[in-house]
Amino acid sequence: MKKGLGQYCILIFMLLISMNQYAFAQFSFEIPNRLAENLRTFSLEPISVKVSGKLALCSHTEKGSILLDVTGGKAPYTFKWNTLETTKDRTNLYAGTYTVDITDSEGRKHTERIVVQPPFPLILNPITTKDATCGSSPDGYAKIGVKIGRGEPYRNTWSNGLVDVWETNNLAPGTYSVTVSDMFNCDVTVSFEIKSSSAGIQVSDQIQTPSCSGQADGKISLTVSGGIAPYTYKWNNGSILKDLSNLTSGDYQVQITDQKGCTFQKSFKLEAPVSMSISNSKIDASCAGNADGSIAISVAGGRAPFTYSWSNGAVTKDISNLVAGTYSVKVIDASGCFVEKQIQVSSRSSLGISVVELTNPSCAGKADGKIKLGVSGAYGNYTVSWSDGVADNLTRSSLKAGTYEVIVKDESGCGVTKTVQITEPGTLNARIESMLDVNCAVGSIEGVAWVSIQGGKEPYSISWNTGDSNKREVKYSKSGILKVTITDAGGCSVETEARVDFPSQASQGGRLDFNYRKLEINSDAEVQVAEEIVFESVISNDFIAWEWEFGDGKQSKEKDPIHLFEKPGTFDVILKAFDAYGCSSQESKTIQVSNPAELVVIPNAFTPNGDGLNDTFIPKIKAVSSFNMDIFNTWGERIYSTSGLESKGWDGTYKGQILPAGNYLFKITYTSIDGSLFEKTGGVTLIR
Repeated sequence: MKKGLGQYCILIFMLLISMNQYAFAQFSFEIPNRLAENLRTFSLEPISVKVSGKLALCSHTEKGSILLDVTGGKAPYTFKWNTLETTKDRTNLYAGTYTVDITDSEGRKHTERIVVQPPFPLILNPITTKDATCGSSPDGYAKIGVKIGRGEPYRNTWSNGLVDVWETNNLAPGTYSVTVSDMFNCDVTVSFEIKSSSAGIQVSDQIQTPSCSGQADGKISLTVSGGIAPYTYKWNNGSILKDLSNLTSGDYQVQITDQKGCTFQKSFKLEAPVSMSISNSKIDASCAGNADGSIAISVAGGRAPFTYSWSNGAVTKDISNLVAGTYSVKVIDASGCFVEKQIQVSSRSSLGISVVELTNPSCAGKADGKIKLGVSGAYGNYTVSWSDGVADNLTRSSLKAGTYEVIVKDESGCGVTKTVQITEPGTLNARIESMLDVNCAVGSIEGVAWVSIQGGKEPYSISWNTGDSNKREVKYSKSGILKVTITDAGGCSVETEARVDFPSQASQGGRLDFNYRKLEINSDAEVQVAEEIVFESVISNDFIAWEWEFGDGKQSKEKDPIHLFEKPGTFDVILKAFDAYGCSSQESKTIQVSNPAELVVIPNAFTPNGDGLNDTFIPKIKAVSSFNMDIFNTWGERIYSTSGLESKGWDGTYKGQILPAGNYLFKITYTSIDGSLFEKTGGVTLIR
């Protein structure tokens, strides 16, 4: 690139960065192809390579690997190794130098040189150790170091958990191992023992290995001498007993401590007899459901004779007449050791049918449904037969709603059946409903009609004979026939119609009035509490419904109701009437209700002669809520008693016998409407 052109590219590049979004929206220019190419090349990062993998061999049996991570330049990249390989990564490599040329899609090249180092010895210095002062004292000393290796850094791991420690003086008596590794993770392991300088504890043992692999019947018995008794025991399985029993195969360690605190450690390895194993051969069933499979087994290890127990109940070594499935067998040897295995018997044919495509009819009653099936797992060729007589066809069309059954059989004799259900959409139905929207205040009317749609498939297309389209609700202003056509998403359509009536104008209400009077006619014109009042309405035929509100919280829908007021006061009685369009009119009147004054008038004589006049002694009462009366003779003996406002009074008898004429005494108690209690006494003359 010439100097002038390079400067021009930089200036253009800086100009593009500094322009804001508005400027880009207002201006555009075309950069020549050569200049754009130079700018693109100018913006590319150089090719960079990160190398990983196994780049050093620890032994002559190992092989190395090279993994490349390439960035920069412009992908894709091509690779060419000095060994003529063209892959990006390399494996299974011997020690040596490998060179790769990396070329990007713009032709830029980068060369990388990688060395896979050959094995190099890692030799440690002799380990320096110092015994612990006592078998239980953690004051033993050890020092390790590298004599020959590839060079720093080296790492180490001790069997007691120390990491990267080359010298320590905190070791208890025992056996230790240290693994040292170099920068390429090649390692070497050494072991050493820290002893006790004082006379140690001696242990002899008697071992009983487990009878079977996995059996817990092994034993370790110890005989301990030396040190200073008594001894304590600590096993790696948590036991503190001298001897162990019920042991499975495995590694066991014990630490024995004498009275002085010196310790002794010993390890034991319990190995069970060689475990049994089962190998098998099998013949799969010809097809699913056919009982012609078989299993033959061979047992290695253990002690003959063997017994066999199969999951299907068989006790023979081999089993046959098997359908496809999973079978398990338990083999027990002469020592009681056992091994179990599960074996899967398959079928040569795994014939299956799947529905690839299913299209239901677009409309109720229409024959445009479709079924497309897929067959898998067939053994050889297969045949297809449908329940309606069609054969050798996996695709069906022009189908009505219904149930279709297909049977597929392959050359193994296996067959499989599948039922496919073709369903049609619900029958498209529509119904026109209407109402009149009346403005009672101004007497205006507006007709509203809407269509209710059931079935079919949404979305629906709606067309009215009023000219409205795709509206479920329309307005009308005259009587006539409304028609609507509904077409669903599947092209199904239905047409319905309804007659609508439209009145000339809304009702403005008719004559409405009412009067009221007492049900029981008396000389008292005032309406009193608990008095039955008849309300008589005057309602024109324009009204079809009405309701009363009596001002005391009570209501009635009768035309001429009877009502009584339970409390005194002023009440606004309202009669409201409704016409056929929901418009209402109302009439109200105010009624004054007062409490009646109580009145008790007691006669001073009566004549019980049966002439119907003054035959009983009973006071005349008014505005009384309760009443009691007792009659006494002149000696103070009570000869009659009654209570209740409906009482008929005393008829001049006592216990069914007619009493003689004369003077008698009475006692009357009553309660007024407001709850006050009164008592009156006096005399009455019985005249015969």
